[in-house]
Amino acid sequence: MKITLRELTREDLPNVQALLERCSDYLTFEDEEPVRPGAALELFSERPDGVEKSHKVLFGIANEAQESVGLFDVLRGYPDPKTLNLGLMLLDPASRGKGIGEKAYLALEEWIISQKFEKIRLGVLVGDSRGLSFWRKMGYRETGEVKAYVKQNRTLSRDILVLEKEFV
Repeated sequence: MKITLRELTREDLPNVQALLERCSDYLTFEDEEPVRPGAALELFSERPDGVEKSHKVLFGIANEAQESVGLFDVLRGYPDPKTLNLGLMLLDPASRGKGIGEKAYLALEEWIISQKFEKIRLGVLVGDSRGLSFWRKMGYRETGEVKAYVKQNRTLSRDILVLEKEFV
């Protein structure tokens, strides 16, 4: 099974929106509301205050047939220059449980290492036991930090467990 990653652009908005809608099970759990019509545009735009637009990268995940089956949302150099923040890994429900997520993540990790980042940080929502298990399997460890989940200036009911993986 071959998986490829490709940097997404705003030309991909319709396909990204369709993917988000197919993944409404997870996104409704995460955001505590249904996927909105402009969710793809928000995904391309949202980033923490002070983070340059050029540091945000969305990667599409494609299967052997070059069909869009997922995406990664990353911030380069956040919260510090040697760290990459993985904000979201999303897989189409039809592609889950088949090893695609692991293959896609390993491809992303190769890119991260090639870019000379020393550490990856990510957050897992409290209550997402499958997500936490996946990231532990990928070599991440909990930092002990627990943060409130804030999205678009709205604090949601679940907290985030912060995990890290170092490469040095």
